[in-house]
Amino acid sequence: MTEKQSGIRLNRLTIENYKKIDRLEIEFPRPLMTDDADVLLFGSENGGGKTSVLECCALLMLAGQIGEKFNPFREAESPLDIADLLVKAGQTEATLGGDFTNNNKSCHVMLVIDRDGIVEVYFLGDVFIFEHPRLFSMGNAVNSLFAFSGEPLLIPPLLHFNSYRKIQESNPELGMMADDYHIVRPNTFPRLGARNPSNPVSSFKLEILRALMGQASLFEGLKQEVAQSVLSQLNHLIQRYCGGEIEQLKLLPDYKVDIRIKPTSGGESFSFDGLSSGQKEMIATLFLIWRNSQEQPCIVLIDEPELHLNAQWHGDFVRQLYKLAPQNQYILATHSEAMFRSVDERQRAILVPDDVGDVPL
Repeated sequence: MTEKQSGIRLNRLTIENYKKIDRLEIEFPRPLMTDDADVLLFGSENGGGKTSVLECCALLMLAGQIGEKFNPFREAESPLDIADLLVKAGQTEATLGGDFTNNNKSCHVMLVIDRDGIVEVYFLGDVFIFEHPRLFSMGNAVNSLFAFSGEPLLIPPLLHFNSYRKIQESNPELGMMADDYHIVRPNTFPRLGARNPSNPVSSFKLEILRALMGQASLFEGLKQEVAQSVLSQLNHLIQRYCGGEIEQLKLLPDYKVDIRIKPTSGGESFSFDGLSSGQKEMIATLFLIWRNSQEQPCIVLIDEPELHLNAQWHGDFVRQLYKLAPQNQYILATHSEAMFRSVDERQRAILVPDDVGDVPL
């Protein structure tokens, strides 16, 4: 288990007039013991606000990273008026607030979103507690955050996995290994049938491709020792959940490659796309969280972590998260009773719609 590192943490969240939420205030309990997981699981009926809570956490984190110029709707190429959908019916604006800490420093972030997509950002405290994000496309970030794309939002120290995530069943091209591929070739609203890259490939598969190329020292800038560590962790997960390991690449027409898995029990290799959706989801989500939180602790937001998983894996998922990356703060929204029971009672919260009555969290 990796030793815990200190990093950015969300301690308190307030939401007003966001979608169906009139007002909601949440305190995120700190672990009682050093070795305890920093996790909070939300449960509710459909329409109870779980996804909204995760969206608000992500928006505040992005605002903290980008600063006062943050406006996620300016660059979004959307056929929908996203901001108008976020403000509660009958209201003119939504207000979000978050209290963050990093070591002994703190900062309060407030976002005000109106129906025209105008966003105002206010800070109180030390804004330098936020890490500046690596280069990314805000349009892609919006697509991922609001589930117009199945790709996760991976902008450390923020990792967000929406409930429409899916490993694309397609084969990567070598040119996709470039770090700026997803900026040059944006993934724009694939679920709505708008324009889409000719060969959309998941960030997970590109990580595999980079690691395989790096292990063979075929490309400049891909360190062999890092690639070996990445492949070792990846193969650990593949072995655990499907009884095999990444063997090699198979060359396909049009400069594409197929990622092959060799069964531990012997026999012919098969395509990674031949795995079940549950196997791919378990392997990919755990791996991407581990991979993207190696250099710094992250706030990890997952909507329906039980997506595609069989019941036996629900409780195991949270335990594996903490085993692989114990330094992160995890905020999960789930319908799974088994997943709920996998954490202590103080790490659970039930959301109840405003028209039903308030429930203390």
